[in-house]
Amino acid sequence: MPVRFPAYRMRDGITPLAEDYFNPVLADIDARIAQLEDQRASLQGVIDDLTAFGLQRIDVLVGPAIAQTQATLDALQELRADLEAAIGNVGNLATQAQLDAAIATEQAARQAAIATEQAARQAAIAAEQTARQALADRISTIETLVFAAL
Repeated sequence: MPVRFPAYRMRDGITPLAEDYFNPVLADIDARIAQLEDQRASLQGVIDDLTAFGLQRIDVLVGPAIAQTQATLDALQELRADLEAAIGNVGNLATQAQLDAAIATEQAARQAAIATEQAARQAAIAAEQTARQALADRISTIETLVFAAL
């Protein structure tokens, strides 16, 4: 903004200390402050919109990975319940080989679930980091534009 100090300058013995002098000066200052407040409100709206967009983007990227992980865990819980039901009634009739096979199957299923969950978490973390970086870049661009406008 241009500097308007020369228009506000007072001179000893020349400038009258009356409303004819102060009212135009204060009106000009008030208009400039109001303009800056309007610009700030407009820019805050843009920042709020970008923040909402960034959060929505994170939801879009992370949501499916979380849903997939939950579905995998649900399926594994069903398999475990089925396995416990099958083993529970056998008791003493099961041979050591059958028990070893059941344990190996359970361990393999557990390891697969852990690997799937780890992969889904890593994908979700990477997606969130990408979305956060994109949002930070946009906010930085807006801040640059705001400061350039001021």
